[in-house]
Amino acid sequence: MLRRRRTPLLLAAAEAGAALVAASPSGENGRSVASTLHHGVARSSRAVYTIGFVVADYKYSLRVLDSGSADYRVKLSEVHLRSAKKLLKLCEANGGFYVKAGQYVSSLRQVPKEYSSTLSSLQDRATPSKFQDIKVVIEKNFGKELHDIFLEFDEHLIAAASIAQVHRGRLHNKQDVAVKICLIEA
Repeated sequence: MLRRRRTPLLLAAAEAGAALVAASPSGENGRSVASTLHHGVARSSRAVYTIGFVVADYKYSLRVLDSGSADYRVKLSEVHLRSAKKLLKLCEANGGFYVKAGQYVSSLRQVPKEYSSTLSSLQDRATPSKFQDIKVVIEKNFGKELHDIFLEFDEHLIAAASIAQVHRGRLHNKQDVAVKICLIEA
């Protein structure tokens, strides 16, 4: 009985989802509301999956060992390293706040060394956004074309961080400026 009801319910959900995507207005960053929702659900799902994996790894890897034994300490270090690598992948995949959180955790003295050393790679590595995406953000925020705002704008960034990046620009009054752009998905 339950099986028969599930198929029409799934079809209805799929039709509703398709209608939502087709009818979604654009949000502030140019993506549809449905696309933004999908992106948020994907990021949250990755986080829940990763945390679940980490918890299960600790639970099942250490369950039969005596907490005072040398084997326990060796296995604990292995689990710390596996978990730190999983969290690093999560931070890199989700970007923005997740990178900031990973940077913070890597700077804590209270966390195991496997976490701080693995996550420390987030301190000096940031993936820059494409220039076309940056251009869209600037033009939407100022309501003008890039060439109407700047006499010159360097497509090559000066610096990139987890939630922003900086470009050189020159205004029409010949003043050189640094343009800091907050990234869309931060």
